[in-house]
Amino acid sequence: MRNPRSVEDVQALLSLEQAIVRAIHGRDTESLKNFMAEDFVFRGAGAVESDRAAFLTAISTLEADILSLETQNVRAHVFGETGILTGTQLAQVRLSDGTVVTDTSEFADVCQHRDGRWWVVLAHSITIPEPAPSPPA
Repeated sequence: MRNPRSVEDVQALLSLEQAIVRAIHGRDTESLKNFMAEDFVFRGAGAVESDRAAFLTAISTLEADILSLETQNVRAHVFGETGILTGTQLAQVRLSDGTVVTDTSEFADVCQHRDGRWWVVLAHSITIPEPAPSPPA
């Protein structure tokens, strides 16, 4: 039998992820602050790591228009007071020179239940390279 709180927590985590995607798409850093713990850390490929303030600055100063941002195959897992969200993020942006770039990345967001609600404490994202074109037949 399932723990009723776990089902509730999974739904809360999935809703949190949707809210984060909407806030990033809209560059709404004020809303993002409400989802991210003070001790939030973002980790990208390699040794790239930034704190909450640097992450929010990066979102607000991105020199591109975010045309679309969505997630796929999002799953939430709850382990006591820790929640893990995983999935694929698809983004399309228009750079200042007009070039449209599509980015696909895999992500894991680690959340903690603090003060009666879920907070993202760590976000990890790795861009998936586009497959090489197939050779002509």
